[in-house]
Order: sequence, then C-alpha cells, then structure tokens
Amino acid sequence: MIPLISIDGGIFGILNHRATLIFMHLGFSVSMAVFMYHGFIKGSIPLSLEEAAQIDGASRVRTFFQIVFPLLKPTTATLIILYALSLWNDYLLPSLILTDKNLYTIPIATKLFQGAYGNDMDLLMAALVMAIIPVIILYLALQKYIIAGVVAGAVKS
Repeated sequence: MIPLISIDGGIFGILNHRATLIFMHLGFSVSMAVFMYHGFIKGSIPLSLEEAAQIDGASRVRTFFQIVFPLLKPTTATLIILYALSLWNDYLLPSLILTDKNLYTIPIATKLFQGAYGNDMDLLMAALVMAIIPVIILYLALQKYIIAGVVAGAVKS
C-alpha cells in the first residue's frame, strides 16, 4: 500500500478523490472476476451451445449475451455479493486515500464515534446496525443465485 499511495499522492496528486478509490477497487477486483468467469465457462458451459448458435447465424457478441451470459447468473451473483461485502467493509484503502470527512466511507465514518477519551457506544451501535441493513438486503435478494452457484459447483462431471 505504501508505494501505491506514495505514487498516487506524491507523483500524480490524485489522493482524496472518490474516482481514485473506484479505479483502485476496479483494478484489484477485475482479476478475481476473470478467473471465476473463466473457470465457470470452461467447466460448465459446453462448446456445443456456442457452435449451435454460430450455425444458426448468431454473431459472437449475440452468442455471448443471449446464450452464455444468462448461464453465468450464479457466478455473477456470487461476484456481486463478494465485491459488495469487500467494498462495504473496506477500511484500509479508503483511510489511506480519503482525508476529507465529506468523502469518508461508512466504516471510516463509524470510526468517528470513537474518541481518544471516550466512546459514544449508543451512536456507534446505531450506525453499525444502519450500515449492515443494505448488505442483508443484498444477500436476501441474491440468495437463490448463491445457492444455485454452490450446487452447480458441487456437481462432479
């Protein structure tokens, strides 16, 4: 983290911007998505589906979006949940990049309830309960896809 922050802050001067945080998270997250999608496509989607679409006259883009991508729903839901949880709970990277209190993320903002000489535990607990509600809603909305992804990955072929 030290070289990353020193280059971005010292050389480019792009610290304390939300766009910097977004681009860093994208850079860290893309690799896992590529590996998960690659593994799922190679292991679970037969090549005959793509060949049949090509014979029917579908282009490669149409084949991907109408045949392959709908089959990737469990993997996509798993990635959405993993990334949402990691972004929601990330403390280190935003604390290094963001110094303006107006730009703080929720984990850093909840830290403001702790002081050097005392803690506002009632406000801290209320903030933490409010912070967990969107994660629970996301999980409940995508729960069936997670279960389908786990079941699909457990079947030995």
